[in-house]
Amino acid sequence: MTRPADSASRLAPLLGLVGAAALLVITLASPGATRMHSSPWSCIYGFALLAPAAVLLLRAFDCNRPLILPARSWCWTALAGAVAILASALTSPYRGPSLLWSAPLLSGLAFFFVGFDAVHAGPMGSGTSGSSVLKRAGFFLAIIALTSLGLWLAGLPGASVREIFEARNPYPLGHSNYTAGLALLMLPCFTMLATRATGAPRLAWAGAGLLALVLLFTSGSRGGLLGLGALMAGGLLALRLGWRKTLGFAVLAVIAALALALAHPRTRAMFHRPDPAAEPNISNVQRTAMARAGGLMGLARPLFGWGPGTTPLAYPRFRAQLDGGVENVLQLHSLPVQLWAELGAAGLAGLLVFVLLTARNATRCLPAAVTLGGYAAFALTDYQLDVPVFAFAVAACAALLAPPAPAVCHPIGDKLSRRVLGFLTVTALGVMALLGRPDPTPELNLRALSFASDPVQQETAVSLFKQSLALNPDQEIAHFNLAWLLVVRDPAAAEAHFIAAAQLVPDKGGVYFGLGLARLNQGHRAAAVRALALECLNDPVFLVSPWWHQPALQPLQPAVRALTLAMIQDARSLRHSEVSPFADREAGYLTELIPWLAGTASSGEVSARANTPERMDYFSRHPSPSVFADAPVQHYRRERSGYPVLMRNLDLPAPTDLFDVQENALATGELRFLFPHKGWLPARLFLPLWAEQSS
Repeated sequence: MTRPADSASRLAPLLGLVGAAALLVITLASPGATRMHSSPWSCIYGFALLAPAAVLLLRAFDCNRPLILPARSWCWTALAGAVAILASALTSPYRGPSLLWSAPLLSGLAFFFVGFDAVHAGPMGSGTSGSSVLKRAGFFLAIIALTSLGLWLAGLPGASVREIFEARNPYPLGHSNYTAGLALLMLPCFTMLATRATGAPRLAWAGAGLLALVLLFTSGSRGGLLGLGALMAGGLLALRLGWRKTLGFAVLAVIAALALALAHPRTRAMFHRPDPAAEPNISNVQRTAMARAGGLMGLARPLFGWGPGTTPLAYPRFRAQLDGGVENVLQLHSLPVQLWAELGAAGLAGLLVFVLLTARNATRCLPAAVTLGGYAAFALTDYQLDVPVFAFAVAACAALLAPPAPAVCHPIGDKLSRRVLGFLTVTALGVMALLGRPDPTPELNLRALSFASDPVQQETAVSLFKQSLALNPDQEIAHFNLAWLLVVRDPAAAEAHFIAAAQLVPDKGGVYFGLGLARLNQGHRAAAVRALALECLNDPVFLVSPWWHQPALQPLQPAVRALTLAMIQDARSLRHSEVSPFADREAGYLTELIPWLAGTASSGEVSARANTPERMDYFSRHPSPSVFADAPVQHYRRERSGYPVLMRNLDLPAPTDLFDVQENALATGELRFLFPHKGWLPARLFLPLWAEQSS
């Protein structure tokens, strides 16, 4: 007769094998990092996350072969981390979604215990199975590397040499930063396997290591090079070659790293001295904004943060205080910043203890320590633990570093520890199952947008938007579209929602135009002029928008132009603005462009303030502003293609705003270079300018 413990001993490895297969499938299902949030891939994703917890439960209650536990310092750190994650989710303003989005972190902690047990499953817990675990990890990563390179090469036929070098490899997870992270995890593993093997296997693993370097290069990731430098430094220290050999190899490593950096156009740009008057690098602007947002988020909830995975929901609260960046973000592109924002001081404390434990036990498995060191350097520039393959890889390295519990521990104490671990796992699963809920607001917003196009059902659309905002008032998408729905029928309410949308995303295209229409529909002409001037300031191409041909707006155009000029001067003089040299030069150029568009300044006057060769060349030919009067009109509505990704639900269709965009096809096409791009002025200036002009 088969005892239950015997069945558990057989089932646990099977579950682990199927879980590993599920992890591989969702990682390779390009783009894996987003596709795992769509059907049917979400089922495979769910199984990959549940598998470590299920195996841990079986092993914790297995009397036939007791679960092998790490030293108490590691056990308590992992358990305290799980408690902090659950506490953060339970105290979050977005409790339901946060509990679901905490699954990758909690699953990674479960994988740590399962992985430690697997590594130390040799005779008398000697750890003799560590080599086989490393080899299995190598095969797993090699499949990913080959898939990544194969998918990248498949898209290159017909491309020029320049295009090939500039192309960034996003496969298989969907972004080049993920490719860089995978490459950094692969390099030490392949290197160690190559040094331990002989003959053909050594050549194969060495080739896999070169392949990982190719992936790192094709990612074009600046953070990836930082991680590579940390890997090289850690590897040299681990070899203990003596100071002369170490210095020699260090010089060679620096030369190799510089060669990689200079070979790729994106990383080569790091060595160019930026022109203070040049347009700021958009990537740097966005990352700076994310770092500041993360700091503000953590300060607002310093103990447990906003909850795991809640950055897309909480970030809009702080968007108005940022200089620029995107309207909303999925993550903050830095592991410490992300932990501070979502888990607060508890998250940073857990990270610090983990770093100290890793440093203390680095000599137990130098390859794992070097891997974590290199990945930690890279993680300063990106956050990836919400993707299972990264959470599990970090957990696997920790399992290789952690020492086993002392053999002198009392058997009853060991048994109690296993039972406590099992019951905590059951509790976590139960809390997530009972209280975890998807965010209902995206579906409400999409239903409202679908009803809004039917005049008969617009009242239903209004009701759905209000339901969504009652659940979460910090949704620019709901405020913005509800305002456009009400701009004619209830302009006072529309005005309130446009202002709410502007307070969440101050540089939202169309928000000040809508606010101007709402004010105009109430008979507030002066207030309408102020709002329309802000729209021109936000996106100067609006100066020649076809909307100005409308009879209700045409008489306001001279006043709007005059007030826009005044606002430009106000923006340059605001004591807290710190306008960049680039923005200051654009402001000076606009002060001449606007009168030229109005017909009160000559092209020579504009040419004198033109700050790009294209603009200088254009105005040297003495053009007339009348070219914009008869240009074709481009009609469209903006689609929010990233919204399903932000909401982690790709089964949702991408929503389309109700704002009817009308653009001058000449100004947005052939002559786009004449107008500063949206974002030329820091976003945080718009609300002070609005307040100053309204006072």
